[in-house]
Amino acid sequence: MTALDVMGEWAAANPASHQLHQRAARVLPGGITHASRRADPFPVAVARAQGSHKTDLDGHDLIDYVMGHGALLLGHSHPGVVEAVRAVAGRYQHPGACQELEVEWAERVCRLVPSAQRVRFTSSGTEATMLALQVARAFTGRPRVIRFHGHFHGWHDAAKVPDRVAIPTALAESVTVLPPDPEAVATELAAGEVAAVLLEPTGASFGALPLDHGFLATLRDLTAAAGALLIFDEVVSGFRWAPGGVQQLAGVTPDLTALAKVLAGGMPGGALAGRADVMEVLDVGEAGPKVHHPGTHNAHPVSAAAGIATLDLVADGAAQSRADELAAWLREQLDAAFERSGTVGFAYGESSVFRVVLRQPRPAGSPTDWWRDPAAPMLRSPSPELLGPLQAGMLLHGVHLFQGRGLVSSVHTEADVERTAQAFELTLRRLKREGILA
Repeated sequence: MTALDVMGEWAAANPASHQLHQRAARVLPGGITHASRRADPFPVAVARAQGSHKTDLDGHDLIDYVMGHGALLLGHSHPGVVEAVRAVAGRYQHPGACQELEVEWAERVCRLVPSAQRVRFTSSGTEATMLALQVARAFTGRPRVIRFHGHFHGWHDAAKVPDRVAIPTALAESVTVLPPDPEAVATELAAGEVAAVLLEPTGASFGALPLDHGFLATLRDLTAAAGALLIFDEVVSGFRWAPGGVQQLAGVTPDLTALAKVLAGGMPGGALAGRADVMEVLDVGEAGPKVHHPGTHNAHPVSAAAGIATLDLVADGAAQSRADELAAWLREQLDAAFERSGTVGFAYGESSVFRVVLRQPRPAGSPTDWWRDPAAPMLRSPSPELLGPLQAGMLLHGVHLFQGRGLVSSVHTEADVERTAQAFELTLRRLKREGILA
């Protein structure tokens, strides 16, 4: 009998996931509901999850580093969050009216996030960044937006520029995509047509190419001088990097902040927070330029309940510190696995995030220097021919990565880290034997 390669072995060990994917493909485009869940030979399907672990349909226990795409800083099904959701779901699910929970949720956001004087809830992070740009254009009376290469802001039209297939040319002309270069930003701002500069303060793709805090401070000065707004997309980093997000750590306060993920404790939810005078354009009862913002599920009470419970649990920073410490140790252990296996590559990351880079030696300098290197975008994720085998190998050893990266929760354990590092070393050795990492 011929030995199976790593992807063939994983496929053979997961018939239930395969069957569900075949079923899903008959009703869902590609058999998935989120583009990042596409996987070769097919995606893993999960039956249940608790803490830092989840169980797939074939009964395998997996250490989870997807963590709800970053939403679950406290892990799966935290008892306090679950109880809060149960309590409100038994009272009402959608009252179709104002309710106390939306105010309590907003009060917590204002208490924790430095830029938050007013809050408007949305149903997702994508909606939060979309609303941010509408508010910025209305407040400034200007049409154009600056964003940066590799920074992810959801899937609405302005966030997807430059996508020549899906985005009309006329819209693309209103969005300028730049490298993170202060001189380039200053040049674009000089014409007086830019409403806002939008960026992830972590750097591209929540820290794949970390930015130093000095760059954020420079943007603050440039936008203020030009009469443009500075918008931080803290959908991933909000409440994770610190209770007040990256802006708390950097000491740089933007005009507007887009939030989601941890904000809603694993339930659907996002928010735009910012200066009171800027957010005033959402108050349609007052005079002046206004942005009409509806949304059936804005501040949905179930999401609000989960969000309130979560923000109370992370407000003192202890959960973030625990997750950060474990992630730092995990990055060290992954680097050691590269060395022990004789494989070229490295692990890096900030806060409670880790990333692995295959077939490349660690660049010189610190991660906050790499974004200045034209070759640095290669660091964002493993190439497609590596990603499938890496994912399959790690899953065979009971670890679910998030496309070659991961997010650590406050409930991951030292045993999880040790098991993950061992799985990584075994996977690297196997990929070398199969010629994938020759």
